[in-house]
Amino acid sequence: MIKPEKQFFIFGMGNREKFIYKEGGQLIKFDTNEVVMSFDVEKETFIFDRYTVIIYTKDKKEYQIYENSYGVYLLDNDTREGRCFTCSDYINLPEFNEYKYPKQLRILHHEILVSFLGDDPVPNIYVYKKPWYRDAAMMAMCLEKTKNLHLMRNWALNVTELYDRNNAGNCEPDNLGQLAFILSYFVEKTYYPFMYDLRYEADRIMENGLLTGLTDFSHHEIYSTLWLKLAYERLGIDTKDIKIPKEFDSYARMFWMDKKEVEVDTPYNNEYDEKYPYLSWARYHFNGDEIDEKLLEIKYPMSWEIDASQAIYENIAPLSQNYADNKCAAPHSWHAAEMFLYLIEIK
Repeated sequence: MIKPEKQFFIFGMGNREKFIYKEGGQLIKFDTNEVVMSFDVEKETFIFDRYTVIIYTKDKKEYQIYENSYGVYLLDNDTREGRCFTCSDYINLPEFNEYKYPKQLRILHHEILVSFLGDDPVPNIYVYKKPWYRDAAMMAMCLEKTKNLHLMRNWALNVTELYDRNNAGNCEPDNLGQLAFILSYFVEKTYYPFMYDLRYEADRIMENGLLTGLTDFSHHEIYSTLWLKLAYERLGIDTKDIKIPKEFDSYARMFWMDKKEVEVDTPYNNEYDEKYPYLSWARYHFNGDEIDEKLLEIKYPMSWEIDASQAIYENIAPLSQNYADNKCAAPHSWHAAEMFLYLIEIK
């Protein structure tokens, strides 16, 4: 994992205005990179899973910047005076104490929740400016489990394109199932007009029961079609024309949501992918693999992506020049979501 020059923490979950606290006493407004507050720091403590930074200044004052279900606040511990930087509708922040890894789940949940630009769910708020349907679908699964789906509703019901066209403008077939899956949380069966267009397009590119086309510049027809089948089943749409062959697809083992449809006899590379760790976590989830405890170290961020073809890495330089130079985006919503969805099954 690439490390930033200075420890940081992102405040502003959901559609709240975002602020970055950087080690050394700077609170920075995300969209303008303006320093809105500075502290003459003697000591600072990051409590990642409590969304809190405690600052001790050289003139012996103590401050807390923290985020809770209602907003982002600054508290002067001497005067007990508080200031709200950004507020919003209620966001549910579970403790996850009934699970084996509550601290990790709280941090990962935060990394998912800060991956919104306004209403738009994105992989990373610096290097991506548009939602990716695959990442958004994984985020939606997490938001359902934490009763925060309302954060995605406005964006989902205003989508007008069947494909996100984020991979060099390609119309990737997995987008159809991912978008239908997201909409299944907010619409009833087929009565949503946009679903007619989506089903027509799916029928148009389907051959022999499989969606055709390139996903991530390769053929992953089984993976793409499994997304569509899952979404149709949730929407109550007949899936009799969908036929999943027992053939190898290197992406299919990431589809842990429907293991029975996936060919598992073909060997594959199970080494941990440091660049695209969401691929490994999805396969761990599919296989039920035991997790290396080194991957669960309490740190921030816990999620990332490196050297993605469509990311604009120079945009993350204000957060970390080291990230920009090494083509790293952290946190990353798909990675955080895959970790979250596996760990939340372990009680």
